[in-house]
Amino acid sequence: MSRQVDPARSRSGFGDSRRARGFLAEADELLGREVLSSPVSVELITQAPDPDAAALGILRTIEALDEKGQRRFASAVDEYSNFLPRLSHLAGTSDVSVDHFVRRPEAVFLLAAENQTLLLGTEAAEPARLRAHLFEAIGADPAAEAPVASVTGEDAVVALRQAYRDLLVQLTCDDLGSLFANEIVCDVSALLADMAAAAIDAALAVARAETDDAETVRLAVIAMGKCGARELNYVSDVDVVYCWASADSGEPDSGDQDSDHGAQARRLAELDESGARTATKLAHRLAEVIAGYAPEPPLWEVDAALRPEGKNGPLVRKLEEFEHYYENIAHNWEFQALLKARPIAGDRDLGTAWFETLNPHVWTASARPGFIDEVRRMRIRVVDLIPAKEAKRQIKLGAGGLRDVEFSAQLLQLVHGRDDEAIRVTNTLELLDRLGARGYISSEDAADLSEFYRFLRTVEHRLQIPRMRRTALLPTQEKKMRALSRSVYALGDRSPQRLQEERESRSRRIRALHEQIFYRPILEAAAGHGAISRLSAESARERLSAFGYRDPKSAMKHIQALTTGVSRAAMVQKQVLPALLDWFSRGVDPDAGLLAFRRLSESLSTSTWYVKMLRDSGVAAKSMAHVLSLSSFATELLLRNPSAVSWLDDQSRLQLREPEDIEAQLRGIVDRHGHEAVPAVRARYSREVLRIALSDILGIADRRDIPKQLATLMDTAIDATVRAVRAGLDADAEVGKYEFAIIAMGRLGGAEIGYFSDADVMFAFRSLEKNLDADARSTLSSHVRRVALEVTNQLGSAGPSRPIEIDADLRPEGKKGPLVRSLDSYAGYYDKWSEPWEAQALLRARPIAGEQTLRDAFTELIDPLRYPDEVPESSLRQMRRLKARMESERLPRGADPNRHLKLGRGSLSDVEWTVQLLQMQHAADNPHLRTTETLAALDALLAAGEVGAEDAEILSEAWLLATGVRSAVTLFRGRTAAALPADSAELEATARLLDYEPGCGQDLFDDYLGATRRARKVMERLFYDFDEEQAGSHAHAANRGHVADPDEFARGYSRRF
Repeated sequence: MSRQVDPARSRSGFGDSRRARGFLAEADELLGREVLSSPVSVELITQAPDPDAAALGILRTIEALDEKGQRRFASAVDEYSNFLPRLSHLAGTSDVSVDHFVRRPEAVFLLAAENQTLLLGTEAAEPARLRAHLFEAIGADPAAEAPVASVTGEDAVVALRQAYRDLLVQLTCDDLGSLFANEIVCDVSALLADMAAAAIDAALAVARAETDDAETVRLAVIAMGKCGARELNYVSDVDVVYCWASADSGEPDSGDQDSDHGAQARRLAELDESGARTATKLAHRLAEVIAGYAPEPPLWEVDAALRPEGKNGPLVRKLEEFEHYYENIAHNWEFQALLKARPIAGDRDLGTAWFETLNPHVWTASARPGFIDEVRRMRIRVVDLIPAKEAKRQIKLGAGGLRDVEFSAQLLQLVHGRDDEAIRVTNTLELLDRLGARGYISSEDAADLSEFYRFLRTVEHRLQIPRMRRTALLPTQEKKMRALSRSVYALGDRSPQRLQEERESRSRRIRALHEQIFYRPILEAAAGHGAISRLSAESARERLSAFGYRDPKSAMKHIQALTTGVSRAAMVQKQVLPALLDWFSRGVDPDAGLLAFRRLSESLSTSTWYVKMLRDSGVAAKSMAHVLSLSSFATELLLRNPSAVSWLDDQSRLQLREPEDIEAQLRGIVDRHGHEAVPAVRARYSREVLRIALSDILGIADRRDIPKQLATLMDTAIDATVRAVRAGLDADAEVGKYEFAIIAMGRLGGAEIGYFSDADVMFAFRSLEKNLDADARSTLSSHVRRVALEVTNQLGSAGPSRPIEIDADLRPEGKKGPLVRSLDSYAGYYDKWSEPWEAQALLRARPIAGEQTLRDAFTELIDPLRYPDEVPESSLRQMRRLKARMESERLPRGADPNRHLKLGRGSLSDVEWTVQLLQMQHAADNPHLRTTETLAALDALLAAGEVGAEDAEILSEAWLLATGVRSAVTLFRGRTAAALPADSAELEATARLLDYEPGCGQDLFDDYLGATRRARKVMERLFYDFDEEQAGSHAHAANRGHVADPDEFARGYSRRF
């Protein structure tokens, strides 16, 4: 790749030659002689990351000096060979450092030393020396048990901050002047953490001097996060928690043994309250000294938000309060935050006691079910929250950034640190070294991650140094990017292109390692050798268990089977399994996903396209892992139709087919195969159900369309089967011409079926022959019954394809009535014997198979019955009584009415019966209400003004949610579902299939209860004709479980009606 010319390497050495040389000339004029304009000085200054900024910064520094200082400056340039290079690098990188020199001019002479480094690696950098330096600035004795500053107020704040910045400019010079910044970055971070600890301890000494009764309490400051791990940035909030105790550890004198124990308890409580107030004042003042308003700018924020209960909790706590919180209340992520905790200031004994008491909780908590999964979800959420326009420039939080390295290391530490104390360290680089040395990852991976981490931390530091602002975004301005690259690289190619290319290549490698580092060693352990990682089989099983595999022993066997041998499939599976194992673990049932993958791969291992897809299509492999670990239903269909896996590599093949196309395909099958076509019809039906399921699971299809798509597919398959059966049976039957039709009822009639719905139907026929005698009518009746039975048997029989269970129990007279009736028989029955509930059931009647003329005739027959001119009050009462009795009698014993999807309060039947009652009352006058579909009817009722907009929305929301839950549970379980799952894993799977974020199963539960509670209230008002207050009280009581006896609930309705 061609390189752009770097302006900083131009002949003049400056981006803006005239302006920069003018700065140096002005500086020399102040110095009284040529010091900075000489060729030697110019050459040194042009080596700075931003030579123009360096020239301006040097001029500003000299302007701030008095005449004596300016003479000293000129002498320093002559006497100390490092002075001008250090100042040039600092001024050419950090405006904030120049600002410090302007406010405190004498600080520039801290750079005038011949030592190779000013602070880094010197005795002055030792924690005790840093503490002594800052304590000296505020007049405190570092050897005192509880140091108290002699300098207070604004003077103390300014003195402390200036002393800290004196250290900071020296460290920044050492860092910028290093030829190999990556090698010292961890030392720089550790020193920054030690400086922060010393500053907080000094700030506490100031707070003690200014706070009444400070001597009555002991306060320990515990660093969390990067400061706790001694890997602090130049600019970062210092996360802390505060632990306090009374300075008097003895018990108060009880005096007379017979004294009032209540008074003593009150006295102890008062002392406790007083001590907490004092400790809180100390903590507040400490933070103000560090970051509050003063003439000297703040250092950084002291952030106590990681304390128990966050910002809502007390700022300070006693040790026993911390212990109680972490034992009984804390969330999983709070234990992860404890990983890096370290006492840094205040009372040492109390800080040590805090650490020794709470650190063990990290390792007991990490064994909790779901702990690792929750930690991983938090990482995903962090990445998802990054604005899209920043993602490619984010070196810290984004994919392939610093957090990925830290997260990988911490996750392995949480998994294996329970049993291996050797990896219980806080620092990321030290942890990576130990993980490699102990065999939890390969030494090569550990070295790579360490190298990449050092590089990215160096870049992050260089981003922060200019203004000492917290940022991890690469700049968009060319000039800033050029200065950044020149500050990162001291030698060789210092161009922005090099920085971009190196950062992108390393980020790609980090992403790859992040995806594979947890599972690649498991493959080696499963194979029985650990030449790379040396991970034991026991540790491999432990890791799998931590990542959600419930049967790690079987999982190891599956992994071994998939990767054993030298076949092309085995080699490819070795490559992709680390990523697949990770994706499986992000599902709800990783064990099922792995087992299904093994079965699928065994059936397709000789298929070149499959092996190629695994190797080359990350999207297809990830989609497959998602399906296999989340849906038993789709998995079983895939195992029956393994070639359908290829659809995952082309989303256009997962788009739902048009009904006309499917109908044409099935018609062609029947035309070709005649009476033998049903197996092929069922095979096509199964493949299309699978296509719908995959589109549903992967979020390709609109979930609202799924029930109708399934119903349309079932309609078409039943119609094709009728034609195939009749092609075989009619040929040899001497019955004359006749018409045969199937009428869909129930959910199929409403085009609202799920993945496991039966086909509720009625069979009808009509002879086209005139003047049939009794024998001919009997023969025809027997024949059409045989057709109906054959259709039922051929669609419902066991086999490799999905069955369609035909259920004709909703026919007139139920199981006692004839299976098939003539159109005239239906007319006679409905004229003489029909009950109101049958008219209601006919609202869902929809002819789906057979001759169109008979379908139309049947619809014409039943329309007056289901859309009557007037609904008698007696029929309304009967409908209401039947509904109340159904709630009492049909709800399974022990079932929770708040969870039951069909018969529960505010669920499917509540919405559907409400809509159906209104249809019967108004459809005679409104043709738009003559539909079998619930939501279409509800929309028509809204348009007609029969239902208010808010009521319609409430009913629709509850119906859609219950329908979605029903389908989602079926997809996960692989069998039909009656209720919202009580099992947490099933509820989580259901939520994910409904597009909730991982870990939001409880949110689905809350949403469902809220939606059905609102729907029940509307239903009671519209269906039972309750007034607003009655409906509200019934729905509220039902939702809270106050109506414990459904029979009594039903009797109350029955008495009313």
